[in-house]
Amino acid sequence: MPIVKPRTMSAEVANMLREAIRNGTLPAGERLVEQEVAERLGVSRVPVREAIQALVDEGLVRKSPHRGAYVYQASEREIDEISTLRVVLEQFVIERVIERWNAEHEARLRAVTAAMRRAMQAGNYQGVFEQDYAYHYALWEIADHAILLEVASSLRARISRFLYEASSALPNDRANTHVDSHDVLLDLISRGEVEAAKAEVTRHVLDGKRRILTYCKLDAG
Repeated sequence: MPIVKPRTMSAEVANMLREAIRNGTLPAGERLVEQEVAERLGVSRVPVREAIQALVDEGLVRKSPHRGAYVYQASEREIDEISTLRVVLEQFVIERVIERWNAEHEARLRAVTAAMRRAMQAGNYQGVFEQDYAYHYALWEIADHAILLEVASSLRARISRFLYEASSALPNDRANTHVDSHDVLLDLISRGEVEAAKAEVTRHVLDGKRRILTYCKLDAG
């Protein structure tokens, strides 16, 4: 990992650790020892300690008296609970987005889905995943609800690593269907079809849960 500049050091360290967790460089159960992380990044222990605490607050890292800090390993139950809560939140997002929808919003989302499709065609699954997140983040922003944005992004962060792993394992036909589903939802939003859009976003979230349960190793609890 590269040397971190002093400015916003703890935030930069947190971003690097987040990405390492998401892409599997830091696997589930891996201990995060402050001194080791600090030496790898060329920083003091203070920003590392702050970064680890930020990830604990987000649910990506856990702490215990004996193990210290370690990368969170989800259970099947937690994935189910997070997903069912996301359904409720995303349906609320859809209601607020349709109330506020305009041509500028549509152009923004169409650009994201186009970029997602280009990444898919190039076999760039990380790019697909990044555009997938950009798509949902755009909807959360358009919903114009600060606490909703905070909660929705936090829940997504907790399962981001598993979504990435599961989506990368999809066969090409299913991966293309997943990419297409973003345009399907966008079409429904653009036409103002509230109930149909809520049903589609529900299917979208629950399909993500099924992918995780199918392709990811989880605790049984």
